[in-house]
Amino acid sequence: MWQSAEVSLRPEVEEDWPFVEELVFATRENEPGFSGLPLGERTSLLKEQARLQATHYRKQFSSAHFLIIEVGGRRAGRYYLNQAADHFHVIELSILPEYQKHGIGHQLMKSAQAEAIRMNLPVRLRVARGNPARKFYQGLGFKITGTGETHDSLEWVPGNA
Repeated sequence: MWQSAEVSLRPEVEEDWPFVEELVFATRENEPGFSGLPLGERTSLLKEQARLQATHYRKQFSSAHFLIIEVGGRRAGRYYLNQAADHFHVIELSILPEYQKHGIGHQLMKSAQAEAIRMNLPVRLRVARGNPARKFYQGLGFKITGTGETHDSLEWVPGNA
């Protein structure tokens, strides 16, 4: 059973692109703005969203770690993490629905927090309004530090959890 399989990370490679598109579709297809569209249009828009997002991430965070999450050798998600001089930034943590709520994201975030403690740096991220992951992050001690039109900024500071 996969729940007892080993969770591992590896660098994302070009051959992962179809999986990344699948992941974006699986995790975002029910978001407002996408859910009411016909399947073909929704698929096209989400593929374009994935491409634009990837371009933006690599341009803005050129030294980040772009990682694929594997469970028992099967792709289960992506984890993009950047270390700036004054903080860690979780750019993206997306996990396929069938692998969610089994501790994978918790394990990855606790690892990031442990490294942040070691380096005495905060961990920052952004989460879309209405995204259920907000409760997940707040359960790990993240606090809202700013609000935007579509996303909120959250931060976890060592010693303030």
